[in-house]
Amino acid sequence: MYYVSSVNIYINMKSYHHGNLKQELIDCACRLCERDGYTKLSIRTLAKESGVSQTAPYRHFETKEALYASVATDGFKKLHKACYIDINEKVTKKHLVKKGCKYIEFGIKNANTYDLMFGTAVTDFSNYPELLESANSTYENMKSAFTKLANEDDEAIAFKCITLWSMIHGLVGILRKVQLVGDNYDQDIGPISTATLIANNLEDHLDKVVSGIVEN
Repeated sequence: MYYVSSVNIYINMKSYHHGNLKQELIDCACRLCERDGYTKLSIRTLAKESGVSQTAPYRHFETKEALYASVATDGFKKLHKACYIDINEKVTKKHLVKKGCKYIEFGIKNANTYDLMFGTAVTDFSNYPELLESANSTYENMKSAFTKLANEDDEAIAFKCITLWSMIHGLVGILRKVQLVGDNYDQDIGPISTATLIANNLEDHLDKVVSGIVEN
């Protein structure tokens, strides 16, 4: 057993010297975050799960917040990739609808990571430039898409963009609740019944939402 542990440490330290350990740790932290929730993610648990010494992760993450920032950065990059609209091509409302669905799908499938990304565990994104850039990227891409659709000034475009973002973001939370409740709910009472209808007809709902925002 000691021999195996030594080999694992050797392999990981070798990876570190080749500049791979940080990414390996981030990948592991992302898996732990999604599996257990970010509140249970720590540098100690990361070291144990990765098979490295307790001090090894501190070479890359000085604090737990720095670790959170790296996981959130990875999440925002994946969200951007899922929702990216090529603005060099003709942009239509359908693009926003499709990417809105992708956004919601990401938020539901990666619920624990999503909570970290949009929560308060990392208090100031400006302390982590890569996180700030990745967090802004999806919004800026959506804003560019709106610019192609609406012949309006920057302030109006920004308002339309944040309005759509707010609605999509809110739907993530509501539809996650629908998913949790399942059939254990009286469908004739409260907002869940309407939310369930939206969940079953998401693309049609977003089409109406996007049309209303773009045209008004």
